[in-house]
Amino acid sequence: MDDIFLNGNFIAKSEASVSIMDRGFLFGDGVYELIPVYNKKPFLINKHLARLKNSLNMIGMQEIDNIEEDILKFINRSNETNYHIYLHITRGEQSYRNHVYPNDIKPTIMIMSERYPCFNEIEISAGFKATVQNDFRWQKSNIKSISLLGNVLLKKHASENNCYESLLIKNELLTEGSASNVFIVKDKTVYTPKLNKDLLPGVTRDFLIEMLDTKNILVKEADITLNNLLNSDEIWCSSSTNPVVPIIKVDNSIIGKGKVGEYSLLAFKEAQEFITSY
Repeated sequence: MDDIFLNGNFIAKSEASVSIMDRGFLFGDGVYELIPVYNKKPFLINKHLARLKNSLNMIGMQEIDNIEEDILKFINRSNETNYHIYLHITRGEQSYRNHVYPNDIKPTIMIMSERYPCFNEIEISAGFKATVQNDFRWQKSNIKSISLLGNVLLKKHASENNCYESLLIKNELLTEGSASNVFIVKDKTVYTPKLNKDLLPGVTRDFLIEMLDTKNILVKEADITLNNLLNSDEIWCSSSTNPVVPIIKVDNSIIGKGKVGEYSLLAFKEAQEFITSY
């Protein structure tokens, strides 16, 4: 859809504008959500909005009134069926640039649609490469902040090295990818890093854990070292844009047998089946 929703009004994307004094522009002061829409229905919207509420709370912003209603209004207006909603909330505009913000500032709220490339089964079956990088991002990566410079640089590094993702290590432990959560498989058990301030509580991550549980596949949240990562049988990344992306090579290390494993394929197929019937 060419229109966006900005501060309560629909407006053409080409005509939309935000003040240069908006704190999102000046400081990256705000939070966001990316919500998949399948068959004109927002995917797991309650979980996305719960995470949004938590992010707002952690940066000292109030919950946004009627935000679910606005999202549904946007979906109903759109002619598209499958896409992603990008919800962007900044702390708002003030009259002069100052690190300290007034308590009565009014937030800027924007909703727009985006289409991200989704890998098909042939691409998934071929597998992808990843690279390991030090996680140099800020100390509160559990907030879905619009301040994404660290993630941007890490994702760009992966792209420049013909990799899908940068897998991040901090204090000798795996945190996540630059734009994804990470799962590994070892000896028929699936592992993913424990939630803490160094990684985002992914909605798709939680969906996959619950889905695998219904298939009687053991999933453990655990500390994962670089050695654990490189010596795993399988690796996959998960995000709202691509729920399961298998990794078959990390830098110069072949993962498992060097091909996409059965657990990765099962997770991908089950996720796709759920989405198709959503």
